[in-house]
Amino acid sequence: MLKNTIIKVIGLAVLSCYPVAVLAQGFPAPNVNVITAEIKRLAPVAWVSGTVVSPNNSQIAAEVSGRLEKLAELGSRVEKGQVIAQIDDTNLKIQLREELANVENSKSKLGFLESEVKRKQTLTQRNLSAKTDLDETISQRDVASADLAAATARLAKIQQQLKDTQVKAPFTGLISQRLKSQGEFISNGTPIIRLVETENLEASLYAPLAAYQFLKQASHLSIDSALGKESAPIKSIVPVADSRSHLMEVRIDLSQVDWPVGLSVRVAVTSGEAKEVLAVPRDALVLRREGTSVFRIKDDNTAEQVSVVTGMASGELIEIKGDVQAGDKIVIRGAERLRSGQAVQIKSNNDQLISGNKD
Repeated sequence: MLKNTIIKVIGLAVLSCYPVAVLAQGFPAPNVNVITAEIKRLAPVAWVSGTVVSPNNSQIAAEVSGRLEKLAELGSRVEKGQVIAQIDDTNLKIQLREELANVENSKSKLGFLESEVKRKQTLTQRNLSAKTDLDETISQRDVASADLAAATARLAKIQQQLKDTQVKAPFTGLISQRLKSQGEFISNGTPIIRLVETENLEASLYAPLAAYQFLKQASHLSIDSALGKESAPIKSIVPVADSRSHLMEVRIDLSQVDWPVGLSVRVAVTSGEAKEVLAVPRDALVLRREGTSVFRIKDDNTAEQVSVVTGMASGELIEIKGDVQAGDKIVIRGAERLRSGQAVQIKSNNDQLISGNKD
């Protein structure tokens, strides 16, 4: 008898620690995080597919013919001006010696004829030589001068071709493809290597022309990819589209994002005018077979399930329509376990969570 009495007293003491609503449920109240529903200015957004692209993705070609002696390794990173391929220059060096000799020969001939012109001018002034003889020598001198100019040009051409046997990177980038192999004979203009700039990357996407006026007013766009989410500035808008797609290209600056070239992305593009709507975080939505709803916390700390209809979305916020008012406390963490009328306890870290969401 005494034992049963003690058990009843202890039981009453324990039960007194829980709210009446909790006792009705038969288990402790779950902990949840809440946020206040607010009127926000949102604009409708369409998610458009895009790709990370390089501002320079080039096939570097040889400018002289010859046999490839060296070639940069696939995947190697090179700096602007660095040699990425070497072409055999043996024949060009032979031609260089020949052109150097031609230039010296032309200089010598021109020097002699210039002396002859001066000498015959003196003789003609003294009537010791015919005028036609002087004119002929002047003509020969002019031809020799032109020959020297041509020889000098040929020499400069060979010297330039010798420089071109060293193929240099026109920009800093990554060797993404070797189009020819070491030892192959290549002709002038043959692509030998693909160089991709991996800095100052961009995202390329095609948006509807109807979004043009909204894109002009935007500074940054939200980007989602398999490697994370970012917000990046618009670099350029090309308001030109073909008659079938009615899509224009938009470039987004990804210079501060470390993503690989070719990565698929999704970009949020504003597609309509901004409106004042009642908005909550997407995490507040409870998606069940009977429809979409949110849980509102009443003054007695019990949950009330309210059916809603979603509208436009922007980032983490989404418009809701239903029996919800601005200022209502809406559950954003722990709603999946709730039932209407169930008592809840708001977590102690709720203020920090809300602050983090706003940031």
